[in-house]
Amino acid sequence: RAPLLALPPAWTAFWRRYWRLLALGAATLCAAFPLWRIPQLGPQASYTAVFWSWLAGIVLFGTAVAERPACPSSWRVWIIARRPLLLAVGATALLALLLRVWQLGAIPFTLGGDEGSQGLEALRVLAGDLRNPFTTGWLGVPTMSFFFNSLAIQYLGPTVTALRLPWALVGAATVLVAFLLVRQMVGARLALVTAVLLAVYHYHIHFSRLGSNQVADPFFLALALFLLYRALDGRAQLNWALLGAVTGLAFYFYAGARLTPVVIAAVLGYLFVLDPRAFVRRHGWGLLAAAGAFMITAAPMLQYAWRFPDEFNARLNTVGVFQSGWLAREIDIRGESAAAILFDQFRRAALAFNFYPDRTVWYGLREPLLNPFFGSLFVLGLLYGTFTLLDRAVGRRVAPMVAWWWGGMLLGGMLTESPPSSQRLVTLAVPVCFFLALALLELARLARQAVARAARAPWLTNGVLAAGVLLFAAYSLTTYFVDFTPQRLYGGQNAELATQIAPRLNELKYEHRFYFVGPPWMYWGFATLPYLVPQADAIDVPQSLPDPLPETWLPPDKGAVFIVIPPRMDELAILVRAFPQGVRENVYSPVDGRLMVVLYRITP
Repeated sequence: RAPLLALPPAWTAFWRRYWRLLALGAATLCAAFPLWRIPQLGPQASYTAVFWSWLAGIVLFGTAVAERPACPSSWRVWIIARRPLLLAVGATALLALLLRVWQLGAIPFTLGGDEGSQGLEALRVLAGDLRNPFTTGWLGVPTMSFFFNSLAIQYLGPTVTALRLPWALVGAATVLVAFLLVRQMVGARLALVTAVLLAVYHYHIHFSRLGSNQVADPFFLALALFLLYRALDGRAQLNWALLGAVTGLAFYFYAGARLTPVVIAAVLGYLFVLDPRAFVRRHGWGLLAAAGAFMITAAPMLQYAWRFPDEFNARLNTVGVFQSGWLAREIDIRGESAAAILFDQFRRAALAFNFYPDRTVWYGLREPLLNPFFGSLFVLGLLYGTFTLLDRAVGRRVAPMVAWWWGGMLLGGMLTESPPSSQRLVTLAVPVCFFLALALLELARLARQAVARAARAPWLTNGVLAAGVLLFAAYSLTTYFVDFTPQRLYGGQNAELATQIAPRLNELKYEHRFYFVGPPWMYWGFATLPYLVPQADAIDVPQSLPDPLPETWLPPDKGAVFIVIPPRMDELAILVRAFPQGVRENVYSPVDGRLMVVLYRITP
């Protein structure tokens, strides 16, 4: 049957010959449009056309460089041949998901202040107050992460679960991507062990259960490295373009994701040094495709960095030891040399998994991120993996994890203030689990070799691996869900207080005005409160309450609730004298029984 719309033969021949050039030209135009248009748009303008043009440019570029797909083999045959592995990977992915979404709104109990701030930014997106996804917002965080976060809040409402769910899904997806990466690098057995360890690792579970975007760092880096090694192994030219796109997309989330291009460049540099001519001959066009996709994807954010460098680097300027002036101040305070201080920084960051506990309330675990046994195994795996870089055959397969760990530890730990800070090192969870798996595998092989009769028995190797994984799972899950969770260490006392009283304030907010007697220790603007108690009539009481308290303080049409924190508890007597009919509600911590806050309620 003749087609409904038949092109002239000359046009058809032209299209078949030059369609890639046409697609590249269209991609270039689509990528150029946002760069031309964004500087002309104000904060309240519509960025819809810009966004779709940017996305179309990425898709068109990928289409232009992709090969014609080969005829796939039978999916049924492929699945049957790999059924045991697929079942194991599926079970691991399901386990990872369950450990990250089970009681997501209650574990951890506290909604941290930074979580609340990101939730408020997502609410600004839904309200139409934040429309530009190609800029930075709160604390210099790229705004596209707030657009991503708003998707769940739009349908589930401004709840703790809605705020955390997108990142729990990202954390679970990271486990699957880590399996694909290690399988592409080394093999299926080590990949499965790494994925299971990551699925049950308390450190990665914790950050996957927060409404904050740091957990996207390991996701982007693992996905980029997976695509890199698929491209290096000659799977498809499209993988180079996808590598560039994923690396560029990382710029739109947490600042720590900028480690992605650094690690990719380090791995490529190492492989180039091994055999420069062969590397360029085999992968030159692929590198150009990756660079082109990266430039198209990252172009709006790179333009923003060029136009507003201080805003783009706001987070780095705040926490970097050089950029913030911290190192210069420490030299004056300690009276030590810069080398001595930097070595102390290096030691604290490098031993975050072995000796030093977290110094922040982002996790607050009162012990290192691994116990002594698994911490020792990790160090053995790390050293073994690092020294294998000297072996060309083995080194090229483990180079990504070596570059990942050392790069993340140096840039996110040593060269930032107050290491170890858990929120800046969460990207290291993947290489840590890889090196743990590598050490377990080598121990299993040694155990098999030590037993002469079992030299031909693979069950011994698998048994040692299984025992190591089960022991790690028991330790890790007990650490997080049994020991850590009831202590409410995450978030700090202000965030715990806000989370504790939020349900009660939601019951009272429609008929009462809130007077927050908290400054300068805590303000109503502490983000956990306005996120969990939206649309409340609340004001801060920055100075001491006047004595006597005039009745004009009370609103004429509703009641009042005075929220008094312990450092200002002396002023409660003024309230009792002024409003003796008020009702006092004491709120105690279920952890240690301390008085957290007093709600003094005057009925309407």
